[in-house]
Amino acid sequence: TVTYLRELGCFDEVDYDYVMGTTEEGEAKVTDNPNYNDQTNLGLHNIPNGWTQNGKHPGGSPDVVVAVIDTGVDYNHLDLRNNIWINTAEIPDNNKDDDGNGYIDDVYGWDCVGNDNDPMDDNGHGTHVAGIIAAENNKLGGIGVAYGCKVMVLKAGNSSGYFNNSDIAEAIEYAYMNGASVINMSFGGSSISIAVEEALENAYNS
Repeated sequence: TVTYLRELGCFDEVDYDYVMGTTEEGEAKVTDNPNYNDQTNLGLHNIPNGWTQNGKHPGGSPDVVVAVIDTGVDYNHLDLRNNIWINTAEIPDNNKDDDGNGYIDDVYGWDCVGNDNDPMDDNGHGTHVAGIIAAENNKLGGIGVAYGCKVMVLKAGNSSGYFNNSDIAEAIEYAYMNGASVINMSFGGSSISIAVEEALENAYNS
């Protein structure tokens, strides 16, 4: 148990691996996206006004990378595929860690659950969240709040929508070490591990 291991005094830190769960929620005019009028929250929160006020990058800059720590993201989705962050320092499928970051062939991000380089969504929640953030302005479907930004895909939740804190901590560390500007985590729970707290503190101070 954690108590027993702590009492041994031979480990720097011992903590529980808490489990969390998901929480539900071309040059084109935004009105050209067929589902735009159904996205009432955009107007409610005055998001379109923010787009027009930003003369340089309406919808956000592609230099802004949003790490979506969730159940993965369908990076082939028509409304997302052009707004997925690509690790350009990595050569795909050569089975090498080209950029020396400790992850092999991590082109789109990382799957911390399966410990592999394919963070494809097998639940749907992460893709939904990514769409709210950065669905492209492409005359298809809806449009994201920051439709010009890029999404770094980090899978820390399994197909049932549950997240181990150890996977969350690894995903946070990957995000800030690989240049994410923002970290989005749309899940919750009643407890948080020391590992996640430290990862968040390191990300904030990096």
